[in-house]
Amino acid sequence: MYKASIFQKNITRNSNESEKAIEFENCEVDISNKHLRITKNGTELLNSELKLLEEDISTISYLGKYSNGIEFRVIRPTYFSLTHLKNRFDCETAFSVASVDPSGYAIHFILSKTNQNPNIGKVVEKGKKEQIQRLIDGSIMALQTNLQSNFIDYSKRILSLVSDTIELSEYVNGNQIIEVMKGNRHIYTETENQQIK
Repeated sequence: MYKASIFQKNITRNSNESEKAIEFENCEVDISNKHLRITKNGTELLNSELKLLEEDISTISYLGKYSNGIEFRVIRPTYFSLTHLKNRFDCETAFSVASVDPSGYAIHFILSKTNQNPNIGKVVEKGKKEQIQRLIDGSIMALQTNLQSNFIDYSKRILSLVSDTIELSEYVNGNQIIEVMKGNRHIYTETENQQIK
C-alpha cells in the first residue's frame, strides 16, 4: 500500500472524472498489473480491474472503469522513466490516471511509503494551450517524417480542442498546420471542415 501525491495535472477539459482523479491526492493506493484500489481513511474511492492496453519502451498502459462505468487509462512508467521519477521525487513508483480520450485529462501521481517524504515541490499544471502546442509540434514532426496517419490523428485532436483554426495562429508553427489542413480538406469530416478557416 502506497500514499499518492500529485506531481502533475494535464487537464484540457474538466469533467467529473478529472475531478475524481484529483481527489486521489494523499490516498492509499494498492496497484498491480491487474487491479487498482484507492482508499482514503478506510473509505474506498476506486476499485477497478485493469486490462492491458499497450506497452512501449517507457510505459505500460491499462484500461480501468470507474463505478459509473466510464473507462479510464492507467499509465505506469517503466525502466528509465521509472528510474528518473524515483530519483527526482525520492519515491517508490508512480502512475497516472487519464481519460481514454487523449484530449481530456491526465493526473500524474508518485507513490511513496507512508514514512517517506517525497520531494514534490510545486505541482506542474498543464492545460489546453500546452496540449495544443504539443499536438502542433507532433503534427510538424509527422509531416517531416512522412507519417501521414500521425498527422491526421494529431490534427483531428487539435480540431477537437479549438472552435476554429484561427486560434492556431497564436501558436508556434500554427499557421503551417492551418495551411496543410486547408490543402487536405478531404481527410476531415464535414464538421471538422467547418472549423478550418
